[in-house]
Amino acid sequence: MKITRIIRQAPWRTRRQRVGAVLLAIVGTMMIAALYLSVASQATLVGREIQSLERESSSTKEENANLKTELARLLSYRAVNARSDVLGFHPAAAEETHYIVVPGYEGINPVNLTRSIPSSTSSSLLPTEYTQSLFEWFDARTRGASQ
Repeated sequence: MKITRIIRQAPWRTRRQRVGAVLLAIVGTMMIAALYLSVASQATLVGREIQSLERESSSTKEENANLKTELARLLSYRAVNARSDVLGFHPAAAEETHYIVVPGYEGINPVNLTRSIPSSTSSSLLPTEYTQSLFEWFDARTRGASQ
């Protein structure tokens, strides 16, 4: 015997299921929105930190350029000459110059960087094997073989 039974759910149960599905969708949407906001806020914080570091790097480069300019000004001829005048320095006169003789010191021989020209310009530093053309080499080989 076949018993077919259709059980109808109570109306309050179907309403509760619908409300549960809507609440589940709202909670899921809120979780996705919270995740998006979290990622966006972290990206914003990193962007601000990058901007801060770039600003700091720029100011450091500017300060470095200012220090180089100040160093160039301090090491200029006029500034060094003015400081030497204040300290009482002056160019040495011939009678103020004293030379000290050091026994055994022969001085530094100057380095000759010029190329010495060989006495005969026809003589080459390379052997003839390296100065022959292919045809000359072949001619010398064929003459040597025929003799």
